[in-house]
Order: sequence, then structure tokens, then C-alpha cells
Amino acid sequence: MMRLVTFPGQGTAISIPVLKSVIRNKAKEFENILERNGNHSKELLQFIFANPSSPGSIAVCSNLYYQLYRSSSKRVSEREILLGHSLGELTCLSANGLFSLKDLFDIANYRNELMVRCTEKYLQAHRISRSSLFEMWALSSPKATDLPQEVNQLVSSLPIQTVSIANANSVKQCVVTGLVEDLESLRTELHLRFPMLRITELTNPYNIPFHNKAVLEPTRGPLYDFIWQILKKNQTHTFTELESPIIANLDGQISTLVHHALEKFVKCSSNTVQFTMCYDTINDSLKGQVDESVSIGPGSVIYNLIRRNCPNLNNYEYSSLTTIEKFNDDHEITEQ
Repeated sequence: MMRLVTFPGQGTAISIPVLKSVIRNKAKEFENILERNGNHSKELLQFIFANPSSPGSIAVCSNLYYQLYRSSSKRVSEREILLGHSLGELTCLSANGLFSLKDLFDIANYRNELMVRCTEKYLQAHRISRSSLFEMWALSSPKATDLPQEVNQLVSSLPIQTVSIANANSVKQCVVTGLVEDLESLRTELHLRFPMLRITELTNPYNIPFHNKAVLEPTRGPLYDFIWQILKKNQTHTFTELESPIIANLDGQISTLVHHALEKFVKCSSNTVQFTMCYDTINDSLKGQVDESVSIGPGSVIYNLIRRNCPNLNNYEYSSLTTIEKFNDDHEITEQ
């Protein structure tokens, strides 16, 4: 059997008190992890404490949680299949040993910088005020049968330029991005079309229309080249097979080859995160092959998505001292 291991995306907040509690209570394990990861690891941890919302902080924090999980799990020999949400897919690549913790930090931040630059160029090219804001709205409707698809059809039928589906998180929940005036012009139409619709306005500190192809497609070439140069530096550019396969956000398909996984991560940085397709792969294609999931922190967003949409799995959260101890206790009992 395989275990599904998931990683969160860029919108996931790091709770510094929770992280410090884990580090304090797992001091020996964390000291070993930091030592294994070389000179920059302690500096990176201090950076996380000071900048918890930085993309690099989120990716590194998630990787550190994963290393703690690997060091303490009694079943590390069990085969894993990985799934990350957006930025979390980069953490999947790092979990395959393709680059260092510092490299992960640099790639995550460079990707964010590219998206910021592309957004500014888009606004300039379309003669839109640089003070215009891109917002992110989480839409959810308990009555919807396929909310991402239905919202996409609605948006396509209207003369709105900048709105697109960023994340198809489930058949009842998606995230849209767009200029605030375009989103606001949709608000009444959305409520009329979808009964009991709930709109949650998300924070977007970098003013990025995440996964909007029209704006962000120019990130693809530079991002791929940046990662490739890091792989060459590490002499991992010759690796062909992944140690742990990755379920791709782009199409929900399983990547077993390094270059496929890398290309799909880069491409999906400017395309919709198709998480519903990932559930189909887990629930159908991998049925009988995967028995449980562990959702690595920070945060519990992906744990909740997997728990709701993959009910046949035994789902564990691994993001706080309480959830880590529960996972460890349950697996020690299993093996006695």
C-alpha cells in the first residue's frame, strides 16, 4: 500500500506560536534536521519567524515538517505518492531530493517575484492603473454539482477580461481571481445563479491574479530555466525517475519522471489548479493502492480538502504538536 502525502500552497498562513511549540517539543529532532540541511538552515528558520507570509517561508516550513515526519514516522519504508497545492507542488519536488532547503526558498521567492513582475507588465500593457487591485474570492455553494465548471461557463459568457478560475478545489468550492471591478460586476450574477453561494474575500498581499493564464503565462520560461540551473548546480539534472511520484495539479495525472513533474509544476503556475482531478485520481485510479493520507503543515486547509473529498482514506493532519503526536501514537500502536 501507498500513503498519500500532501503539502499546502502559498495562501496558507504559518502560525509561529504553533511552529515554535513543535520545535521546542521536538528539539532534538529539529536540531538534527537543521544540521543535516547545512549552513543556511538556521538562518532560514529565523527568516520564517520574521516573515511568516513569505512564499519561501511557507515552502521551507512545509519541508521542515516533512523532514520531521520522515524522521519520526515508524513506517518511512512505506511507499509514498505526493500531492501539493500550487506552491506545495514545488515542495513535492524538494521532497524528492532534487534541491536543497535554500534552493527551495529561492525558487519559491523567485516564482513570486516573476508573478509580481508579470502582473505589473500586464497592467501597463493594457493601460490599467498600477494601483488597480487583483482580488481573490473563494466561492462555495452546497447546492452546486460542479461549481468550478459552472462559474467558468458563466465568466466565459460575459464580457469580463480579467476573471479566471485559480483553484478548482472541489465540486462545491473554487477560487476566482480578477481585477476588483470585474469581480464586483459578477457578484450579483453569481448570487442569482448559485443558491446559497458564499463569497469569502481572501488576502492577496502581492496583488497577483494567481493561476491566471492571460497574465502569468510569461513566467513559464524564466521559472523553468531558473529551476533547471539549480538542478545543474546540484548535479540532479540527470535524475530521470522520482523517488516518490507526484499527482500533478495541472491535470490530476501521476508523474513518475522528473522532467514531467517539473514541466507540469511550471505550467500550472499560470494555469488553474485542478484539485478535483487529483481527487478523481486518488479515489478511482489509486483505489485499493492508497490507504491513508498525511497532510503536512503549516495549516489544515489541505487536510480538510482531502478529508472531505477522499473519504475512503484514513486521513491524518501533521501540522501542530497535537496532530503530530496523534499520528505518531496511532502508527506506533499499528505496528506493535
